[in-house]
Amino acid sequence: MINFTLFMNRIICTRIALSFFVALLTACQGPQSIKPKELVANIVSQDRSLQSKQHEQLNETDEFLSEYAAVILALRNNPTFQAQLTELEIAQADLQLASQISNPSVFYAFGVANKPYRYAIEFPLEALLLRPLRLKQMQAQSKQTQLQLMQTGFSLVRDARVAYAQAVISQEKVKRLEEALSVNNTITRLAKTRENLGDTSAQDSLIAENEMLLVERDLQSAWIEARIANTQLMHMLNHANETRKLSLSDALLPSCSAEDISQLKTAAISSRADVLAAEAAIMAVKEKRRLNGLNWLAPAAIADATSGQTNGHVLAPALRFNLPIFNQNQGQVERIDAELLKTMHEAEATKLKASLDIQVSQFKYQRDCQEWQQLQTALLPNSVQVIHDAETAYQNGEIAYLSVLESTRKYLNLKLRETQLKADMILSWSDLMRSTSTSQSLTINHH
Repeated sequence: MINFTLFMNRIICTRIALSFFVALLTACQGPQSIKPKELVANIVSQDRSLQSKQHEQLNETDEFLSEYAAVILALRNNPTFQAQLTELEIAQADLQLASQISNPSVFYAFGVANKPYRYAIEFPLEALLLRPLRLKQMQAQSKQTQLQLMQTGFSLVRDARVAYAQAVISQEKVKRLEEALSVNNTITRLAKTRENLGDTSAQDSLIAENEMLLVERDLQSAWIEARIANTQLMHMLNHANETRKLSLSDALLPSCSAEDISQLKTAAISSRADVLAAEAAIMAVKEKRRLNGLNWLAPAAIADATSGQTNGHVLAPALRFNLPIFNQNQGQVERIDAELLKTMHEAEATKLKASLDIQVSQFKYQRDCQEWQQLQTALLPNSVQVIHDAETAYQNGEIAYLSVLESTRKYLNLKLRETQLKADMILSWSDLMRSTSTSQSLTINHH
């Protein structure tokens, strides 16, 4: 009889030890969150424009910096984005905490005279029973964090593209104004000559001189704007002390292809990162509610032993749990219900914002495209024809050379508008890319 009791006690102890060992293995095999490099790779893979330029070499020692290299450097080096990416490490730590099994506690009371010794090993069963719910909640929150950072990355891609375009176009604007200043200088000189000859009044000379001074002022401002744009770009790339050559080729200008706005809106609402993040937030709150609806019981398994009459100790199982007499955690559950309602309203607001973003960016893109097409198909060709006609009339002695210069000045003003319109088109196109989260919902044919 004594041997059988010892045998049963050993079996119970062995089972408890095996349970602890299995729990330890389970805790060590927690789920993994996505890494920052993987998140950046996902952002690049979902942008069709970046995918088409992956063959370009990214060499940070080159003097030339392409648009593709600038965007990639921004994703890799931008300090603000790198700080935000640490949220992935925090999410991984939260997952690890949720997957961990609580350590068992040991109670031991030493035996003294007229009092036998006693010990107990207590293990919280909720650590195993509620672990799946905690993991689902943390996994939903981790997914929410990943999707929010994806949307932040798309915004950074947009900002890097726009900053690169502004840096290049500001340099082009300087060149256009230098050409305009040269023409205005010639016009002013000829106007003064004609004034001295008595062909025109002093008022005409003053008007020409004022036009020249205005162009000089614009040129000085353009020089400063070019330096500011280049400095902002390099700071965005975390290369503040570097200067590189930039080039905006015509291939980087988006084409003005017509797109179905309803299809764009549907694609944005179904796949936009911040919309999916809002849905993940709802899932996380729902799992949190389930968890708080059960964690008030707090059951624990106990292996209790005292000194026995026939042998050294008698090991017996025991249970401990809270009695739901005064509350069943209703206050916390009610608070989470309110959080769930708030999260659902926020998700609906996010969908409405996505719909607004896609429509506004689409309208702006169409507006800029219409002006671009009018400029390319009508205004610039007509201006070139005016210059040609003026030159022909001058050669035939019908008009003065000043009229030729005036037509040239108007043409250069249109070219200056063309330069600014390039920046506007890239901004509206980049906004359209960001508002749809990925480039898969929009087909862009480059020139």
